[in-house]
Amino acid sequence: MFTREFRRAVCVHEAGHAVIYALGGASIYGLAVAPEGCESWSYVGRKGTVFENLWGVCETSDSPSISTHVEWDSTQLSYRANRDEFKRQHRSMAASLGPTHAKHLLASVRRLVRQRVCATLAGPIAEAYYVEGEFNVWGAEGWTYPESDVEVAMGLAQLLPYRSEFEHACKVTCEALRRPELWARVVALAEELERAGDMCPDAVAEYLPEPDCKWPSSVFAKRYA
Repeated sequence: MFTREFRRAVCVHEAGHAVIYALGGASIYGLAVAPEGCESWSYVGRKGTVFENLWGVCETSDSPSISTHVEWDSTQLSYRANRDEFKRQHRSMAASLGPTHAKHLLASVRRLVRQRVCATLAGPIAEAYYVEGEFNVWGAEGWTYPESDVEVAMGLAQLLPYRSEFEHACKVTCEALRRPELWARVVALAEELERAGDMCPDAVAEYLPEPDCKWPSSVFAKRYA
């Protein structure tokens, strides 16, 4: 059963997603959490998509050009990314531009992926801070299923060029959520979500930070875009 304390943790989880998505420049179209005491719940998104087997939803900007290159491997119980095809697609797009614009396009695509990885991780990190006070991605168990935010983030990180992308995303997201001004926004948004149960974009917006065009940084921010 969906208890009051579990529901509060889910609200923090979804608020963490929303705040970090917004920090990276993504739009938030709504937040919702299941009612206390329920045993099953579904949510209909803005495009008619039905979300099931979840206790909360943070509905954000679509990134089909990213998600189509990552798929679940039911044998290995993890996501696998087709980085070669992802690179070919965006290098082909860049080839029609001049050298400067091409470089900016590729840097923008990489930043979008990093932003998505960080925002995906932000839910479990925020929830861990609320419940346990710390987040240890390697010490956690029970995440090897397709809906796991950590597994999704690991899969998306494979689209990026460096081996330490996932670890870097964990680091910068943990640092961001430890910033007092951002954590205060997470807590305030979680409290309102707990009260309202379902929040429209305008209701969510007042709790979100201004976008930071330089966040998240790359693994080698001083050397690479």
